[in-house]
Amino acid sequence: MLMLRLSIVVGGILISLFMIGDLQLIPPELAGSYITSRALIQLPILAGLLAFTFAPQFFRFAQTAFLATVISITYANYYLIHVAWEQAAFSFPYEGTLLYAFFGFFVFGMKFYYALTAMLISSVGFVGLMFLDPVYGDRTWMNAGFVVGSLFVGAIGRHRVDRLLGQLEEANEQLVGLSTVDGLTDLFNRRALMSESERLFALQRRSNKRLAVFMMDLDHFKQFNDHYGHQEGDRAIRIQADIMRQVFKRQTDILGRYGGEEFMAVIDGEHADRFEHLAGEILKQWQELAVPNEDSPDSKVLSCSIGICQGLATEFDSIDEMIRRADEALYRAKKQGRARYVMA
Repeated sequence: MLMLRLSIVVGGILISLFMIGDLQLIPPELAGSYITSRALIQLPILAGLLAFTFAPQFFRFAQTAFLATVISITYANYYLIHVAWEQAAFSFPYEGTLLYAFFGFFVFGMKFYYALTAMLISSVGFVGLMFLDPVYGDRTWMNAGFVVGSLFVGAIGRHRVDRLLGQLEEANEQLVGLSTVDGLTDLFNRRALMSESERLFALQRRSNKRLAVFMMDLDHFKQFNDHYGHQEGDRAIRIQADIMRQVFKRQTDILGRYGGEEFMAVIDGEHADRFEHLAGEILKQWQELAVPNEDSPDSKVLSCSIGICQGLATEFDSIDEMIRRADEALYRAKKQGRARYVMA
């Protein structure tokens, strides 16, 4: 926003500098009309745009404001060209038409369809002015063609810029996804999981609210992977991720793959009973799926063990402490026979 406001100020300074130079070139009888156009019309339009940038609704109407500003100043310049011709048969330069348009296209950052609209309205106005006043003599229509063509090139340039920016934004989103999402499960990867968990822990600690960390591990996964192959192992990992998404449904729930066949969920809540219910739902879904695991020394189906650490966030020094306690609870669940949960 600061850069936009500085750009508007620079635009006003440029118009002021044009006044200093133009007043040395135009006939004296045009000085009053010229100063009126520049100082009392064009500069106040820019000042109005600058003031509008401080309004709460500016971002909603920014593109419309840019379009209105460019068209208003351009047509004020057309009127100045008309008056100069009518009053003194003076051919006032048309370059301002292009400067105003390009300033809007590339400095204000007008989107393509707004730039195209500005190009069409500006072109129609300039051609109409040339019909009304043959300002540039034998070169009138050549100059008109040059203005229309230049405005068209500017609009196409804005289209190319928008397309490149869109491709860049899409590439950045893909990079963010690659840096935060586990490719196999579409859950958070470990780095993003830890970052989001620390954020939720800090939030719950400030408000002295309850938090739970679930550590989940597929039982005898090595035997399953060795017996059925890596593709089936990957499918089992995806099943675990799908179960987690079905059980932990709230947008605030943080789900991730901690590593290998180990998963973690960090959620907020009011009662420990709810956490136990969620753990029970995970175990129940695995039981219902009954995925065969012939080489398991315990059950002959694939299962999951869960360790839970829960409590008020203020009772713990860090999220790392909660993860450590949940991991210890997971270890106890394994020792007690697997396919169960243990609450720390």
